[in-house]
Amino acid sequence: MSGYCLSFSKVHGAQGNVWCTRPYKKEISPQKSQFGSFLFLLSCELVMALSFKFAYPLTQFGFFSTLITNTIFIYLTIFYIKKIPDTYKSMVLVFSSTGIMFSAWEIIARPFAHSYNKGLVYFSLNDWLYEFPEFLQFAIILYASFYLVILAIIAIQFVFRYFTLCRPHLARKFGGVGVSVWISYSLVSGAIYGGSLYLFCPPDSYSDSYMREVLSDSYNLKIAEVTRFLIIPYAENGSVRWNNLSFLLVGVMILSLQYVIIVYCGVRMHTILQKELSQQSLVNRKLQKQFFRALVVQTIVPTLLFVLPIAPFLIGPLVVPFLGIEMNFQTGWMYVILCLYPPLDTIAFMLIVSEYKKVALNVVKPILPKRIKISSEISQSTGPAFTK
Repeated sequence: MSGYCLSFSKVHGAQGNVWCTRPYKKEISPQKSQFGSFLFLLSCELVMALSFKFAYPLTQFGFFSTLITNTIFIYLTIFYIKKIPDTYKSMVLVFSSTGIMFSAWEIIARPFAHSYNKGLVYFSLNDWLYEFPEFLQFAIILYASFYLVILAIIAIQFVFRYFTLCRPHLARKFGGVGVSVWISYSLVSGAIYGGSLYLFCPPDSYSDSYMREVLSDSYNLKIAEVTRFLIIPYAENGSVRWNNLSFLLVGVMILSLQYVIIVYCGVRMHTILQKELSQQSLVNRKLQKQFFRALVVQTIVPTLLFVLPIAPFLIGPLVVPFLGIEMNFQTGWMYVILCLYPPLDTIAFMLIVSEYKKVALNVVKPILPKRIKISSEISQSTGPAFTK
């Protein structure tokens, strides 16, 4: 089989929008390659079309799911949870409240994105605030900042848990006045990302002309009427557009900083949990391990839902011109997927930290049918006998 590369583009005709491919270099087995390409491109088209059509209903579903799960979590944490230290309790409360604001703001901002060859356009699909473009511009900037704020709070929790295990005197500084310090760090991280997007990626004549046809064909939108930011790191003659490149560099740096903190503290915590916790009580050892697992899940879920899927499309504008390929994808579906993160994270946390399961069961026990009450009481009474 000789080399073959797919170049993605849309053809518009009487049959509607159809993804097609153009051969690059040499062709291979026409029947097999065309059939495989057809299946792959058909699946891409279905995913993209469905995500665009149902993006807003899914976003609304994500918001209401977040509102319900996080409100329950906040209620249980404030009034019933006793084993979690006050400082860490304030962290999880801030994190859960941020999740509600993040989901609510997505309904207002309605962010979406499209990758086209060496460019990416980040824009708003909000059609009921189009008369206020300045507000929508602020809305999608704030939405972009929210993700860094959330990731920064996770990084702070890792630092706090690490200090709790090995340097308790430093962990105590996260309470009191320290709360305003770590909240400020989270906000500054988000502001750096959102501010760089605002400063380095405003639309200009070249970026608008490059993306005009794509927005018109794929979304039936006039680019001049859309609130947008555009990332096109290379000009038509191949020269570097330093403003757009600066945003990519700043974004990678601030994102990498959070992951460096998370990975370093995570590795150190795992080492400590394996060696030093044997000297502590069984209850405290189990609680620390539960907190560690919850933090790992909090990191892995957004990484899998957003960072890894979006990375190829953020890097794409930098490398596509050198690879001899073309891209034309509706990448905004990743924001739709990300709206599911807050409720999934909250549910995972309550399942991992056993006190939440016990408290939740005690709260709902009065309204449970009698048969379920008996079985739950039996499981609670027999549970400790199997604890190792």
